[in-house]
Amino acid sequence: MSTTQNNSILSQLTQQELAFFSPHMELLSLIKGDVLFDPENKIEHYYFPLSCSLELSMVMADGKCGATVFIDSIFPLEMIVDEKIDCRSTVRHSGLCYRIPAWVIHEGLRQSQRLLRVLLKEAVKISRITALDSVCLRSHSLKQITAKLILISIDDSQGTVANITHQEIANSLGARRAGVTLTLGKLKDQNLISTGRGHIELLDRAGLEQVACKCYKFMRQIKPVKIAKNDANYVNHD
Repeated sequence: MSTTQNNSILSQLTQQELAFFSPHMELLSLIKGDVLFDPENKIEHYYFPLSCSLELSMVMADGKCGATVFIDSIFPLEMIVDEKIDCRSTVRHSGLCYRIPAWVIHEGLRQSQRLLRVLLKEAVKISRITALDSVCLRSHSLKQITAKLILISIDDSQGTVANITHQEIANSLGARRAGVTLTLGKLKDQNLISTGRGHIELLDRAGLEQVACKCYKFMRQIKPVKIAKNDANYVNHD
């Protein structure tokens, strides 16, 4: 299964571990908006994104959600210790994903302490990303965090276009839609992006990275993404 190399967890499995999981691995083609799990339903599977990206939303008492986007993570990690799930996971960008029954993962954990360390390492990475995102939203301007979110969305789409609406950006940032629209207009005026109905195209990566807060680079250190600097959308500002 060469595609397992596209997931940070599956790519670390030994041949023996992969042989144990392989008979139970179901390859899914997910579409943006698909709900993988939520607090109201029994969760029976773990999900390993390959070419899709997922949005993890913490469901608050008032029904509002705070969202963080991941691409290489296993979901839901809380099931490792049988904790109650208080979050919802939806597909942000369409693509492929492996699904493995929870009982298979738990049996693998009983057989391999090394696998447990791998999963705990992933849990720490998610925790760092979540903490960084929380501080970022409180510390930087709407223009900075909007630029950061666009870059992350572009990275997760593995292309130059992110299929994301003004309202989805506003929801992720906890901002007003009108403010997001105004901010996107400013980025368009700088020829950094172009926008259409439900999508944003990156025109000048280096320029948008200069606008984004430094949290974007910290995020890339935690979750690296390979970017070809000879791509047409990369303009060197050095």
